[in-house]
Amino acid sequence: MSMSVDVLTLYLLNFVVAFVMAGIYFFSWSHHRDVPSVRAWAIALALGALGSLELSLRTNSSPLPLVIMANSLVVAAYATVWMSVRRFNTGEPAFSRAVIPTVLFVVIFTAVLVGGTDVNVRVALCSFAIAVLSSLAGWEVLRARTSEPLISRIPTALALLITALAMVVRIVFSLLEDPPQEPTTPFYDPTQGITLLVNTICVIAMTLGFLMMAHERLRHHYESLARTDELTALPNRRFLLDEGKRLRNPACVLMIDLDHFSEVNREFGHAGGDRALIAFANLARGQLRPSDLIARYGGEEFCALLRDVDEPEARRIAERLRACVAELSINVDGRPLRITTSIGMARFDGDLERAMRKADAALYRAKALGRNQVQSAGDV
Repeated sequence: MSMSVDVLTLYLLNFVVAFVMAGIYFFSWSHHRDVPSVRAWAIALALGALGSLELSLRTNSSPLPLVIMANSLVVAAYATVWMSVRRFNTGEPAFSRAVIPTVLFVVIFTAVLVGGTDVNVRVALCSFAIAVLSSLAGWEVLRARTSEPLISRIPTALALLITALAMVVRIVFSLLEDPPQEPTTPFYDPTQGITLLVNTICVIAMTLGFLMMAHERLRHHYESLARTDELTALPNRRFLLDEGKRLRNPACVLMIDLDHFSEVNREFGHAGGDRALIAFANLARGQLRPSDLIARYGGEEFCALLRDVDEPEARRIAERLRACVAELSINVDGRPLRITTSIGMARFDGDLERAMRKADAALYRAKALGRNQVQSAGDV
């Protein structure tokens, strides 16, 4: 190679970077404990920092336990990264993904070191462990893109896969190069530190990538909360009005109200009322078409936007929903709770607020005429 990088400097740089980032991750975890992998990533960085520090303190006469521990801590850091990415994706702790590879490496590396194998084989063994674990972690990051398409997954996975590639290059150089006969320094590297420099850059990139993934997930979560009703998991009023701006003819608006809801709360308590709201929301999702939108408008009132329908078809949809609700029986602590709905309907004429006012007037007429029925703004 035409150039070399001081390996001791890289180990010290890795220690500083990993130590600082571990502190940032622990601080972030203390404020966002609902993202479980942040603490695991902090632990991985702490393990990597300790391993890099011990590697930088080596001498030619360092005892074998120190050498084993230093290399094992670095491998344990990458194993914990693999485990934490898995947990980020699935929520499962999966501690075995960190423990088993680390224990296996300790056993093999100890046997190799005690057996007097030359330094190139030991370097290749450590590089192989890091390459495998980085590849597995990178695959885990990419694998969940279909279910959670975070943009930050791509650069994070790329950093992990480049780390694996750099370690493969290091393995090749280790196996092709003759080992030093009398090493004058404990910081021998067959690639003269180039692959370790690449690894250091990738460590910085992947740690920033993990933070971006956690931040992106939290941002999506808060955006979802801002447009979703927490109890029923239906869209809320704000989301409905935003979607209504894109509504086009032909379309109809339904205003839906659960009948005698104050009596439900009085007889079954607010917990019973909540169950009624949830049961209605689940039923309505199943009865309306995929293109329709139903949202919780407030209290026991809901609003549905029916796309690409004329008034007769909208009435059939509303009647089907009303009939299904009337047949619904909700179990509240062993007591059956039955509810009915009154529905007001209006044709969308290009002005959502005007259509909603007309549908609301039809809803009140349905209540005045005895409830449990559908009334249209065009019925008068």
